[in-house]
Amino acid sequence: MSSGLFFTGAQANDAETSRPQPRWIDFNLDFIAQPVVGVGGGIEPSSSSWMQQVAAGLTLGTGLYKNRNSWTGLDHWQIQLELSQFAGNPNLNEQLGTEYPLQSLVTPTGMWITQASLERIEGNKKIDWSMNAGVIAVGNNLMEIPALDYYTNYTLDTPYNLSVIGYPIMPLSAPGAQIGIHHKQLGSLDYAYYSLNKTHQIAAALGVTPLTPKLEGSLQIFQWSMNPLAYSKQTKTEEEALNMPDPLIQLGGYISSTNLDVNSNKNLGEGTNRGIYATVTWPLPQLPIGEDNRIWISSSLSLDPDNNPLTSYTAAGLLSQGIIPGRPQDVLALGLNRNGFSRSIAPNQSYEGVVELNYKIQISERLQIQPLMQWIINPSGEGSRQTIWATGAQINLSI
Repeated sequence: MSSGLFFTGAQANDAETSRPQPRWIDFNLDFIAQPVVGVGGGIEPSSSSWMQQVAAGLTLGTGLYKNRNSWTGLDHWQIQLELSQFAGNPNLNEQLGTEYPLQSLVTPTGMWITQASLERIEGNKKIDWSMNAGVIAVGNNLMEIPALDYYTNYTLDTPYNLSVIGYPIMPLSAPGAQIGIHHKQLGSLDYAYYSLNKTHQIAAALGVTPLTPKLEGSLQIFQWSMNPLAYSKQTKTEEEALNMPDPLIQLGGYISSTNLDVNSNKNLGEGTNRGIYATVTWPLPQLPIGEDNRIWISSSLSLDPDNNPLTSYTAAGLLSQGIIPGRPQDVLALGLNRNGFSRSIAPNQSYEGVVELNYKIQISERLQIQPLMQWIINPSGEGSRQTIWATGAQINLSI
């Protein structure tokens, strides 16, 4: 799950900046709100929900405000700590009758430990390596798709809409380690291992009542990714000016084994789960709208459909920046997907589809407001419910 459309912290900081001392500490406080209301269709058509997140992050490292080209040994290392407080009504999808939430922030309310790790960030060498170990979630390059940060619907914002119970998808975190090897021309090879035995306990540590039951198991992810236009002068100029997502090719796979500690005869999806996934994000310089455009396509396929609640996932979208004269940083986003359910786990459900149209209004670097419309097609996948229409907004404030 993304933290919205603001980008703060030191991970993307490649230039000297003027900051007060000490220069080895960075503190971020980010607020996101997602008010959404039903317009038509669904069990309770006029249902509404306000979900919000306050995320407090602390980063410690000697290279925080140094140019990455001048980093020496210790400058690559950082300690990352983050807590997130969620509040609001997380039951809108149940009130409307959809399988998946309409808001990416939907999660049990309360305070979550979302990260506590030691991280090594690669430098600007031709070949370098990265590492992140501790209490972490899936991310840090693995299954990371920056184009999805422009959407609010849970199934569009969450990469590949991974639905296996216990996977450490934000805000759920688990003890684990990620390591990557990065080559300037050939891209990045990444591997991650997560121990899922303590995911429930970590989620409940600060008083949250998590939906994830206690379980035993592990998750491994293997991935190759690259920016195929990294050395294109035209692409660099556009991205420096407009900050659109980099071009991306991403290919990967995962394997997990889980055993849920529940007393239920219902198949919830456990045992061995394997899957493959792929994403492409590409610029469209010839499109006759906007100053900069991106198209993205994302898909995943379960190799164990009897154990995985989501057997297939296909999504695509378009981002267009600066379509209104005088508003060069505003972004129009269109996204759609299809989520195919497992016939073994949900025999009466076929698929649920989502279309989202939104417009990000860039008020300042710290504040953005994003009005949106959503259409939920074949809600819950049962075939008997009308299409649901909903409207709302996402508000991002970074301090």
